[in-house]
Amino acid sequence: MSFKKRIEQGIEGKYEGLKNGLSRINKYIYGIQRRYYYLIGALSGAGKTMLSDFMLLNALRDAEEKGINVNIFYYSYEINEGTKKANWLSNHIYNKYGIVIPPEVINGYGENRLTEEQKEIVDKEIPYIDKLFEKVNFRFDPINPTGIYKELYNFAEETGSFITEEYLDEHNNIKRRIVEYKPNDPESYTIIVLDHYALMKSERGFTLKENIDKMSEYFIWLRNICGYTILAVQQYNQSLNTVERLKFKGVDLTPQQNDFKDSGNPYQDCDVALGLMNPWKMDMKECLKYNLQFIQENFRLLKVIKNRNGKDNVAIGLFYKPESGSFAELKPAQEMSLEDYNKLDELRKR
Repeated sequence: MSFKKRIEQGIEGKYEGLKNGLSRINKYIYGIQRRYYYLIGALSGAGKTMLSDFMLLNALRDAEEKGINVNIFYYSYEINEGTKKANWLSNHIYNKYGIVIPPEVINGYGENRLTEEQKEIVDKEIPYIDKLFEKVNFRFDPINPTGIYKELYNFAEETGSFITEEYLDEHNNIKRRIVEYKPNDPESYTIIVLDHYALMKSERGFTLKENIDKMSEYFIWLRNICGYTILAVQQYNQSLNTVERLKFKGVDLTPQQNDFKDSGNPYQDCDVALGLMNPWKMDMKECLKYNLQFIQENFRLLKVIKNRNGKDNVAIGLFYKPESGSFAELKPAQEMSLEDYNKLDELRKR
């Protein structure tokens, strides 16, 4: 594609991206884009899987409204099928009705039971979730990076064609290599979700770092050649939560590059790296100048740690409702009134 044509497509809105459920942060990361590699990092329990699902579900809703076809391959190695369905059903019900029916209530864990009213809504919306699951290629049993790559390569062959060219190898033998990919439907998105890096099955003889690095290498190729969108999740080192780090007043405690666990290659390879943090769990009473006494455990800091095509090192406050798998951007702290805080406090206690 010529540079002029690329600019014309931008004017036409071809690079608007799919909505991700957020707005303030999209001033910097532009929604969910084709040919982008997104990396989401957080400590265990901070909500990184919920955030990736929240972004994905909003992108699917937006694509449906715009009549855009989306192909999803979801390698869910941390959450099983039943739990994932309950989580997505809870989010769908909250998005549609504004009603919170937590996944643990849907699943009937412990003493949690659906009321008659809740069961009526759940029964009504189960077909939607079943239909949605049929559209997503879920993989709950871990496979190794090469297995993932082969499946995605085969899918690319089924839905488009590779363009090759001849070249001479080091022995002057004529070989062919792939230089381009032409999808049958150029308007479609193919999104690959990996949750998370450390839970993949290992290639034979590979260390954990080598395994992660190999998958990230494949992701680069799938992004660059096939135009696929990558949404990968990676754990943080526990050092983000250590007493030693927390005791340094005035030091930036927000997520950094070196917080990503097991390998730094995904960070180096990605286009956008997002860090999620639960400051209340770190005994912080204030964060980004927000008064956390009102928001407490429901506050999340979302930071753009890396951004190849926009500004990075920016952070916003989120209100996180784990019972419905939902996130909502907060106003900038300087615009928050006591009434705003009281409303969040009430919402947190519901």
